[in-house]
Amino acid sequence: MADINLKKRTLKTLTNDDYLQMIASNNTSFDVKLRNNYAFRKVFKNKTILKGFLMALLELEENDIVDIEVTDPFEEGEDMYEKESILDIKVHMNNDIKINIEMQNRYQDYWSERSVFYNCRMFTGKFYHGMDYNALEPCIHVGILNFTQMKSRGYHHRVLLMDDRTHEIYSGKFIFHVIELSKLDEAEDKEKQEELYHWAKLIAADRWEDVCMEAKGNPYRELVKDELEKIRQDETERWLYLREEMALMDERCRLNTAKRQGLEEGLNRGHSDGLVEGLGRGRLEGRSEMKRLTQKLLQDNRIEDLQKAFEDEAYLQKLMEEYEIE
Repeated sequence: MADINLKKRTLKTLTNDDYLQMIASNNTSFDVKLRNNYAFRKVFKNKTILKGFLMALLELEENDIVDIEVTDPFEEGEDMYEKESILDIKVHMNNDIKINIEMQNRYQDYWSERSVFYNCRMFTGKFYHGMDYNALEPCIHVGILNFTQMKSRGYHHRVLLMDDRTHEIYSGKFIFHVIELSKLDEAEDKEKQEELYHWAKLIAADRWEDVCMEAKGNPYRELVKDELEKIRQDETERWLYLREEMALMDERCRLNTAKRQGLEEGLNRGHSDGLVEGLGRGRLEGRSEMKRLTQKLLQDNRIEDLQKAFEDEAYLQKLMEEYEIE
């Protein structure tokens, strides 16, 4: 509980930009995570690092990648609150493959639709009247997600357009890669030997010790560690990193407040849809009914969904104690 209260006090304190500057300017070391949007975009704009990641993702050799053009519109110091319309990294590789790479920390209700939209826009971009359809370049959307999206097991999914009966590829020009950091523990021994697994572990690392460990043994990943170290040491870089962390915390706070208000309203009124309706009935019909609903939620893994939806641990704990949820 003390840690939760500390987080809340920190959340309130770090709304002052001057205080962020003070933290950035002192010599206190802190862990730098690659999942931070500023760090991610800063690091992956490095063509050498990007090459190493794409080699692991697409199972390519060094000679397979002739040229990489990074077309990311990101500029240092831009307003992170306007980020939703900007893809993290846009790559044009070997003059005939276009790639989006997005790091997404917050759960998105319509992530699949969003990724399809961006891939479609990239697929038809710069295709003009009179051009041959064969000129359409293959487009790959890479979603690195810090939440669970796919129901099937495995942390890496490659999604293609194909016949669902014969598995015949309909078109190889429209491809999606989904990397779910939350499922890394599900990786099989064979997968743990693959380079992509170590890249995913590097992106998922919370502690600097883990960053250093996952960077070992691969020159491209070691370069990632070097770039993150620059962020740790440079005052301006530290400030930009911390500002992005603050933006994410503010966003989570706003979302949690909205969700809490909606849930409390549903509980008080006793009717809503889905989970809120079930919890509302539990309050009206007694604890025995709540226990029955809890068992159903556990079977459907909905408790995990509830925990993800409410990152305010204190409020979630209070809710679970009220309904005697273990």
